[in-house]
Amino acid sequence: MEQAFRDWLVQQGKASAAKSYPQAIKLISNHYSEATGIKTDIYAINDQVLISKIAHDYSQSGKFSQYGYEQHSRFRAAIARYAEFFVKHDQPENSQPTQDEVEILIPIETNFAYEKDLQTSVCAQISELFPGYGIFGGNSVGIEYAIAGKRIDILLEKKNVGDLLAVELKSGTADYKVFGQISMYIGLLLAQFPSRIISGVIVAGAIDPGLKHACATTDRVALKVYRMSVELDDA
Repeated sequence: MEQAFRDWLVQQGKASAAKSYPQAIKLISNHYSEATGIKTDIYAINDQVLISKIAHDYSQSGKFSQYGYEQHSRFRAAIARYAEFFVKHDQPENSQPTQDEVEILIPIETNFAYEKDLQTSVCAQISELFPGYGIFGGNSVGIEYAIAGKRIDILLEKKNVGDLLAVELKSGTADYKVFGQISMYIGLLLAQFPSRIISGVIVAGAIDPGLKHACATTDRVALKVYRMSVELDDA
């Protein structure tokens, strides 16, 4: 996995990061092992939720944030990039992208010109953005979840309970039409999983007033807007 991470960084045009981040992940593994008392090799972890949790622990608001900021934030940036890599590495190659507001913080490099970029960033931080949830069936199933000829951007499952959360992503402004889309997904999931509690959330760059009015008719759909934060990466 270490070599695959290095190769991915090179493919992303981050030659300098490819030289330092793979080693940084090993140092983070050592620090995490000492801090938690649990022997941990991040490269050996196959659980997306755990990777996301560790990335959060070294983020600005995480319990190991001080260590994350050492060496000019190299450790924080390294584990954040690894979390993104893990999502893409574990996702099928043929996958195609298809009430009150609450802001969620998503470190990014662009303004999410495409939903696929937003999807990757959200999946890399599931434990931080949606505490208690994991990707349903793993990345190969829950990302672009196929149902009745449609694809749900991300399908999340609440641990130990089984509640399902359909996540619809819009990089720009989400209007009232998205309400019909998420409602359809919820209906399809209710038919497929009649014994489970099903809800949905729309994550967008902005929310149109028409969508707010539509969502006011139900408590099954939540609205969230993402906001950008500055994060420095090795060039």
